[in-house]
Amino acid sequence: MSNGDTVIVAVDESAGSAVAWAAHTAALHHAPLHLLRVLEVTPDQGLGLGTTLTTEDYDRLEDHANWLLETAATEAAKAEPGLTVTTELATGAIIPTLFERTRTARMLVGGARGGGTLRRALLGSVSSVLARRSHCPFVVVRDGVPLPLDLATRPILVGVDGTKISESAIAAALDEAAARGVAVIALHAEGSSDDPEMDALDDYVLAESLAGWQERYPNVRIDRETSHDTPERSLLTLSGSTQLLVVGTRGRSGFTSKVFGSTSQSLLLSVQTPIMITPTP
Repeated sequence: MSNGDTVIVAVDESAGSAVAWAAHTAALHHAPLHLLRVLEVTPDQGLGLGTTLTTEDYDRLEDHANWLLETAATEAAKAEPGLTVTTELATGAIIPTLFERTRTARMLVGGARGGGTLRRALLGSVSSVLARRSHCPFVVVRDGVPLPLDLATRPILVGVDGTKISESAIAAALDEAAARGVAVIALHAEGSSDDPEMDALDDYVLAESLAGWQERYPNVRIDRETSHDTPERSLLTLSGSTQLLVVGTRGRSGFTSKVFGSTSQSLLLSVQTPIMITPTP
């Protein structure tokens, strides 16, 4: 399922909850955690309007980046004492640097916070690109969302559309469920229908998509759900009672499936549960 062992966190001001989630996930998989801060600077990014970047400006930005990494490392140690944690400050363009790291990572985890224009701009510029192009599973964890006491026992929700795009999502969901000791809810949503034959077809598509997976993960309970609402609303509704939402993409070619096609931006912006986006090999 993964390209490598390391769980990488893209560290920024919104990564508090993402660090804790990633530390817990890395511990479950007996994997190391790598905290990465990418410092992207250009000559015209001075701290005053219309000014150029001075040496003092750069030193200030670097100090802030190192403080973010130290804070994240403390948070990771608090969440999972004894976990192997490394930190790195890299300089370069954020998206290409993170994208390159996905070639050898088990997963890449990023944070998101707040509402309005800033949040939409962040998700549009960084998370959406990585969601489409990442070589490994990409997880977005919303910062500041209260965690329910029963979170660790909640099931994992995976969107199934009946195509190969779903296969990597199903595999990732079952892998995470096995590590966490929880069930998986496999949801197939095709929109409204009053045709009993179409309802039977939905059940068949879901059954075919899950064929063989129970044998590979005999200790994971798989609950099958079909919905006549839109995939977006169905996933959003069910995700509220789960600990992780997993959906698939066609990888670097962009979003094409019904489960994660036109609903991609809405899910990233709206879902409160951590969301994992898996590329199709």
